[in-house]
Amino acid sequence: MQTLFAEHILDLLFSPTLLTVLTGCLLIAIQTAAIGTFTVLRKQSLTGDAIAHAVLPGLCIAFLLAEEKSNLLFMAGAGIAGWIGLYTIQWLISHTKLKQDAATGIVLSVFFGIGILLMTFIQQSGNGQQSGLDGFLLGKASAMLPEDLIPLSITAIGTIFGIQMLKKEFMIFLFDREFAMMNGIPVKALSLIINAMLIASIITGIVATGAILIGSVLIIPYAIGRFWKDEFDGIYIIAILSAILATIIGIMITIITPNIPTGAMIVLVLSSFFGVSALFAPKKGIIGRVIRQRAFHKETMEDNILKYAYHFLEQKGEVFAQLPSKSFIPFSHIQHHVPEYKTYCSSLKSHGFIQQSDSPDQLCLTKEGLRRGMKITRLHRLWEAYLLHAAKFDIDHVHDDAESIEHILTPELEKKIRETLGDPGIDPHGEHIPPLFSH
Repeated sequence: MQTLFAEHILDLLFSPTLLTVLTGCLLIAIQTAAIGTFTVLRKQSLTGDAIAHAVLPGLCIAFLLAEEKSNLLFMAGAGIAGWIGLYTIQWLISHTKLKQDAATGIVLSVFFGIGILLMTFIQQSGNGQQSGLDGFLLGKASAMLPEDLIPLSITAIGTIFGIQMLKKEFMIFLFDREFAMMNGIPVKALSLIINAMLIASIITGIVATGAILIGSVLIIPYAIGRFWKDEFDGIYIIAILSAILATIIGIMITIITPNIPTGAMIVLVLSSFFGVSALFAPKKGIIGRVIRQRAFHKETMEDNILKYAYHFLEQKGEVFAQLPSKSFIPFSHIQHHVPEYKTYCSSLKSHGFIQQSDSPDQLCLTKEGLRRGMKITRLHRLWEAYLLHAAKFDIDHVHDDAESIEHILTPELEKKIRETLGDPGIDPHGEHIPPLFSH
């Protein structure tokens, strides 16, 4: 039984129908992920979704005019409807007080409503040619034919080639429109090209994912890439690769589990990639962020223990010509400021900041621990002085801010603050700013 199932799967994998579907879906994935990256960067992430819904009336009108299914007429009708939808959004934004999101929502709902009405009329008209027309709503990749690959190939190649050729101009246009205009870059032409690529990708892509889901394929790949990379090239590559991988996995699942819509499964796989990225991406993932927050909290508490240990010695009137190898601080003083200090003692020992004390009531501070405590105190008091004298803060508002910034000030910033303030020795509260001990 398992052998027959495996043979059946192999036959499907190498069937011309599957290769056609796989090739078509991969072309859609590549071009939608590529142009979707630019669409999101233009802050028009929902515009693609609106256009996808807006093309539905065009498809229906093309069918009513031809009274038969014609891919050429469908593309023409969808293209015209897409442009009308896009420029309706832009007209509403420029000629009314509506914002981008409101204008997009209006066009999406109105055009899609008209499309549903027309499709219902077609389905009730009795025209036998209307069978399968509803596939444009949710997509029907399995019905893709070899001749459908021709427009897909043209739009995919045109999109990728156009992006590579005009990448520099696109980037300037997207991130600094005024600078682009000042340097003679044809902003209107670039906007027209991006819009044409977007509409072409949507028109050819709804065959697989449908008008309802095509917006997901435009947006989610960019969102995945944004979790892993900051620079454009990295986001762009990851967006395309994630779309390709989701397409392959989605199609494989629909082979193993029949009667599942291919487009919907591709979107679900993409969504799972997004979920994994949102959780596990090293810098921007939720888990990574929680780990970093906990690590920072732990480091802050350890710094506070060392800082208050130095404060105790300072209050005793200790003046250091050189740092002692050991200093002893009562645990009661530390506990008053950091009640959970015992939680961090093992970590402080591993870093060499404290040692095992002979007395159960005293913390044994090493030279390195004392130096660290002095450094945190110095940064705190320097920042207070900077806020008061340079930033002109009120003296009542400098302490709390310094409590946070003292843990992240770099040596370079410390040097600049000293230079700006003239290397002060006293903070705004009249307390001594500790010197820098390098040995």
